[in-house]
Amino acid sequence: MNSRFFDMLRRALPVVPLALCVSGQAKAAPAPSLCAPDEQVAFSCPIARSHKIVSLCLAPGKTTPPAARYVFGTASHPELIYPAEGRARANFRTSRLRYAGGTGGNAYSFVKDGTQYILFHISGAGLENAGVIVKPVNQIYASVELDCRPSTAFDALDGDLLLEITRSWGPDPELDGMALPVTKN
Repeated sequence: MNSRFFDMLRRALPVVPLALCVSGQAKAAPAPSLCAPDEQVAFSCPIARSHKIVSLCLAPGKTTPPAARYVFGTASHPELIYPAEGRARANFRTSRLRYAGGTGGNAYSFVKDGTQYILFHISGAGLENAGVIVKPVNQIYASVELDCRPSTAFDALDGDLLLEITRSWGPDPELDGMALPVTKN
């Protein structure tokens, strides 16, 4: 899906907040990930038209807030690892995306060097889309949207369970209950 779809969806469907609920169990990861063997794969998918992968990895153990890493690139050449220093605390945020018509999803975001990175997964009403959006902080439009290969996005944990685990990160005020940013056409 391209950014035009999200722009159309944002205009056509009202955003409806959704209360968190806990359900589901951990699943085995069918998609490749860039997580370390001792980390829980929270989300991972190959990026369309490339050999790159994006992964959100949770550190082992039960710390609050949970320590996590964002990894983008290939196994032999990770281009961005956040946070760069091991499993240091980071400013991750977690948000629930909800649209009318049974469409919704999750977004996990962080800010690094004046740039916001948004990892997302949306599904429902015949739609399945996931990927990464990159945008300058305090800007309306995204500068980059990289979609996952169709049908490869993988939430290792049920989306609601993952939200429950990561809710101590706090919501992203620009995303929670809002539409995802789109690229300027």
